[in-house]
Amino acid sequence: MIYDEFIEDKSTEGIDILKWAITAPTADEEEIKLNVWDFGGQEIYHATHQFFLTKRSLYLLVWNARKSQDYEHIYYWLHTIEAFGEDSPIVLVLSKLNERDDDLNMKELREKFPQIVGLYKVDSEDGKGIPTLKDIISETAWHLPHMRTPWIESWYKVRERLEHDGRNWIEYEEFKQICQSEGLDNKQTDILDKSLHYLGVIIHFQDRLELRDMVILNPEWATKAVYKILDTQSILDRGGILLHSELDQIWDSNIYPLDIFPKLLGLMKKFELAFELPDKKSHLVAELLPKTEPEFEWDETNNLRFYYRYDFLPAGVITRFIVLMHEDLEDKPDGTHLCWREGAVLQREDTRALVKVMPLKKLIEIKINGSRKRELLAILRNQFDHINSKIKKVAVAQEIPCNCSEGCPHRFDYIQLLNAENKGKITVDCPESWEEVQVSLLLDGYKKKEDRMKETEDIFKVFKEKGMHVEISPQIDVNVNSKVIQKTEVEAKAKAETNIEINLKIDLPAIQTEFREFKREVTKLDDKLDEELEDLEDDLLEITPASEEGKVNKAINKLSLFMQKLKDKNSRFSRIVKGTKKGIELAQKLAVTYNKFAQALGLDPVQDLFL
Repeated sequence: MIYDEFIEDKSTEGIDILKWAITAPTADEEEIKLNVWDFGGQEIYHATHQFFLTKRSLYLLVWNARKSQDYEHIYYWLHTIEAFGEDSPIVLVLSKLNERDDDLNMKELREKFPQIVGLYKVDSEDGKGIPTLKDIISETAWHLPHMRTPWIESWYKVRERLEHDGRNWIEYEEFKQICQSEGLDNKQTDILDKSLHYLGVIIHFQDRLELRDMVILNPEWATKAVYKILDTQSILDRGGILLHSELDQIWDSNIYPLDIFPKLLGLMKKFELAFELPDKKSHLVAELLPKTEPEFEWDETNNLRFYYRYDFLPAGVITRFIVLMHEDLEDKPDGTHLCWREGAVLQREDTRALVKVMPLKKLIEIKINGSRKRELLAILRNQFDHINSKIKKVAVAQEIPCNCSEGCPHRFDYIQLLNAENKGKITVDCPESWEEVQVSLLLDGYKKKEDRMKETEDIFKVFKEKGMHVEISPQIDVNVNSKVIQKTEVEAKAKAETNIEINLKIDLPAIQTEFREFKREVTKLDDKLDEELEDLEDDLLEITPASEEGKVNKAINKLSLFMQKLKDKNSRFSRIVKGTKKGIELAQKLAVTYNKFAQALGLDPVQDLFL
C-alpha cells in the first residue's frame, strides 16, 4: 500500500513503524503525513500491542479472505481496538480477494461497533482495490479530531529537528535545550513533550525514574527491543526467565549499546511485562510463563471469594497483575515463583491468595484464606482497579458468592449490594433459592461497614467511566409544590385542584451521566440535534444538591418535554434513536431512570416505545 510493491509471505514481527505521505481529499490536495504502525498478528504479541493502541487514530483491521468466516478473531480485534482506541474509526480490509471473495454481516457488526467506516476488499498481489482503500484512508484520516489542529511555528520547528535528528534517543536535558532554543519556556516544553509522546513522534515516560532522562526519538527502535525479548526461544524454554547475561545476544550491541540495557529493562517494567528477580541477574517475563498450572496444595475451607467478570477480557490482564504483585508471589520449593500464564499464588504472612483467569468464561477468580483476608483482598483489588482503568468501553462486574446455603452457585454484583446498602436495604433475595439474604452479612467479610461507606462513591465513579449504570449519592431531596388535576370524571367536572408536597429523591448523577452518553450517541447520528440537546444538558448539569427549587423544576420540566418527544414515534429524535441498537439502549437507560420519579411528580412516564 505504501511502496506499491508486493512481497510474498512477509510476516510482521512485533511492530513495524513507517511514515507515509498521502494526498488530502481537498481541492488544494494538501499533504497528510501519517505514522503507520503495522502490528503483527501472532498471539504472543497481543498483550504488548495494547500499549500502542491510542484513541483519535485510524485503524485498519486486515484479515485473510480464506479465513473470513473466523468471526471470533474479527470480534476479538474489534473489541481490543475499542477497549484501547475507544471511538477511533475502523476500516475493515479483506485481503487475498483473488483467492476468495467473501462478505461479513456488516449490519450486525455496525450495530455493535458503530465506529466501523466500511468493508473494503483488496488483493496485494495485483493491487486490486488498493487505490480505493487509499482514498478511504485519506478521507477518514482527514477528519480525525486533531488532523488540522494548527501548531505554532516554534513547536513545529522542534518537531522537525527531532524527526530529522537521526539518533534513536537523546537525554531529556538536550530535549529541553532544543525547546529553549526555539523560545519555549518550561511549561510549554512540558506540554509539547506530552503532545509529541501522544502522537507517537517520541516516547518519553516522565513518571518512571529510570526512563525520565530518556527521550526516545525512534519509537520503532524501542518497540523492537521489547518484541525481541518476546521472540526469544530460550526465555520461553526457561519458563519466562530472562538472564541478563544473554541480553547482548538478544539485542545487537551496534543498535543497543550495553549501557542502555537497564533503561530497556525499565521499559519492560513500565509496560508491566517483566520484573527483576531477587538474584538481580534475571527478569521474569510474565507473557512467557508456562501455560500449565503447576501442582500445589490449596485449602478450600473458609475461603473469601471475589470475582471480576468482563464482557470482553483483553489479553494480558492476569500477566500484568503478576508483574504488579511480584513481591508477594509465593515461592515453590525450588525457589521459583508459584505463578503461570493464567494464574498465581500470593502470600502475606499467614494469608494466601489464589488468583486465576478463566478465559472462556471471561472471569477472574480470587480465593483467599488466612487471618487477614480483607486486607489482602483490598490490595489485590487495588491492582485490578489500576489495570481495569486502562481498559475503556469494557464493562467489568465485581461479584461475590451468595451465602444463603452452602454451595449456592449464585453470585451477587458487589456494586449493586453496596448500592442496596446505601439505600437502606436490609435483605436481598437469592434468585436460586429465593431465600432472603442479609446484605450486611454478605458484605461484612469483604470490608467493614464504615470503610464500605467511604469506598462507595469512588467505586461508582470508576464504573460510571466504564459506562455502567449505577445509582449513587449524592441525591437531591426536592420539595415540589405541584398542582395535580385529579383524573376521575367527577373530580374533573368539579375541576378540583389539590396542592401536595412531595419529598422526592432524584438520582442526579445517573440522569446527568446517561443524558450525556445519550447526547453523544445521537449527535453522532445527526449533528443538527446538538444545539437542542446541549441546552437541556446545560440545565441538568447545573443542578446540585444545593440548587434552588425553581432551578430544579426548570430542568426537570425541560427533561419531561424532551422525553415526550422521545416517546413520539414521529419525532426526529425517536426516528434517529431507533436507527441504532446503541441509541435504543441509551434511551432505555435514560427512560428507566426518568420513570422512577416521573409519576411521583405527575409527569407522564415513557412506556411502550422503548421499555
